[in-house]
Amino acid sequence: SNANLLAFYVSEELNPTLRLKAVIGLRAEYFVQRHTGRDIVYANGNTVDGRNLENEEVINSLDLFPSLNLVYQLKATQNLRFSYARTIARPSFKELSFAQILDPITNRTFNGSLFTYKDWDGKLVETHIDDLDVRWETFMERNQTFSASVFYKRFQNPIEMVRIPEQQTGQEFQARNVGNGSLLGLEFEFRKSLDFVAPSLTNFNVNGNLTLVQSVIDMTTTEYNARKDFEREGETIKNTRQMAGQAPYLINAGLGYNHPKSALDVLLFYNVKGPTLTIVGVGLYPDVFQDPFHSLNLSVSKKLGEEQKTNITFRIQNMLNDNIDNYYQSFEAQKEVFSRLYPGFAFSFGVSVKI
Repeated sequence: SNANLLAFYVSEELNPTLRLKAVIGLRAEYFVQRHTGRDIVYANGNTVDGRNLENEEVINSLDLFPSLNLVYQLKATQNLRFSYARTIARPSFKELSFAQILDPITNRTFNGSLFTYKDWDGKLVETHIDDLDVRWETFMERNQTFSASVFYKRFQNPIEMVRIPEQQTGQEFQARNVGNGSLLGLEFEFRKSLDFVAPSLTNFNVNGNLTLVQSVIDMTTTEYNARKDFEREGETIKNTRQMAGQAPYLINAGLGYNHPKSALDVLLFYNVKGPTLTIVGVGLYPDVFQDPFHSLNLSVSKKLGEEQKTNITFRIQNMLNDNIDNYYQSFEAQKEVFSRLYPGFAFSFGVSVKI
């Protein structure tokens, strides 16, 4: 496969009032993606009913992406921001192809989206995204900040990894466009020195980020009917569900120490995201979710020498020794493991010298 992108961008910054700044932009993109490959029918010798592509276009699109950013200065240290942007997510080479990739360890097969099935026409298209964001932020001395924002995103033809319903006896997956989706979220972010606790803690700081998201996908008729066919007693299948890849919450937190005189930086940071849909189950097979992975990491950096040209770093990753678990989830059933990864601890030590 190969791709070519031709883009043009224009932007203008305006100041309608002393307190208001506006940045308006427009980006134009002409994108062409080509693929060489063949389906199973053609590969088996049926050149009449099979499909064979020789560097043929699988995407040819001209898109316009407007953007608007407004910043209103409430006070000298406070801003109110509004932004809108239209963006795009394009299929990868692997997704928009006739590729068939077998994982010999799990016996799972990835199928390119160009393969057709009874419920799939083989026409994978780009995802267009509209993004709205309103943010309030305040700034304090020594890079201390606090902000709160609300955001909304609308997805047209999102791409998700779907289990192929026709392959009831195997584990075959395919990237497909699913029903349109949207998400609504809240985000809070802060960075604060601990000197308000005691003067001796001036070099310590805490920082964090909390994101809460509600995502919704409108199922296609095919997906909804497939789920209804296997509806259990007491279960009510709705025509909406959570978006794949979108966690309902995300938490980041850090404790830092910075001592400019000794050129020492230490950071202990933690992050976790909520249960995330990773593979959309259809028909007999349930959805696959990833369990929250609790990641605790340590980073230490020290500069040496009068000119501080030598830098020593030491890092530890996954100090909690947590696992990355994916599991089947279905109505009133216990979790069944789909996959489990043991990342273990990771230690690294490095030395860099500026000449």
